Amino acid sequence: MRFVLSLLILFTLSGLQAQSKKELAKSLQRDLEDYRKFTLVANFDSSFQFMSPRMFDIVPLDSLKATMLQSMDNEYMKIELTGMEFEDLKKLKIHKAGDYYWTMVPYNGKMRMELRGDEAFTKMLVPILKKQFGNENVRMEGKSIMNVSLKNKKVIAVKEPGAPNWYMLEDKRGENGGGSDMQKMIYETVIPEDVRKAIDKV
Repeated sequence: MRFVLSLLILFTLSGLQAQSKKELAKSLQRDLEDYRKFTLVANFDSSFQFMSPRMFDIVPLDSLKATMLQSMDNEYMKIELTGMEFEDLKKLKIHKAGDYYWTMVPYNGKMRMELRGDEAFTKMLVPILKKQFGNENVRMEGKSIMNVSLKNKKVIAVKEPGAPNWYMLEDKRGENGGGSDMQKMIYETVIPEDVRKAIDKV
């Protein structure tokens, strides 16, 4: 009888784990689609809900929003994210690290930049961006429009206990400038230590 009870408990726990993984995958797909939708229209009030509250310990929410708006539309340029295509979300592998669930989400994106500076500014900026994104990924449209392909990008998605949704952070560790002190501080502050250790092993 004890053996039968042990089997019943084992099957019940296995079923609950499978159900939990299925629900996690479903919530991840939903949150990524919402994150993509809000990001493409620069709706920071909505997209910031997918940012860990620890980010706002570094930069207060209002200051971060103002900085983002200023950087995307100012006297020198206007930036629009025109594409953000995730790879097959159903194939994502969700991992567990300590109390957290996490995964790496590959995607490709597109960005349109309207350059508003003078000719000297444009001549200075174009080589910098070609170095950052790759010469083949930067195309000029006339003299003032630059189309940039964002290839092989990744978002780190983390589900924390009790959090209403998944938190996203662009993985900049391997990018030009990704090793800066600020990027390193953001990564180490926002991504929990257990998850960072798990990522390092992948």
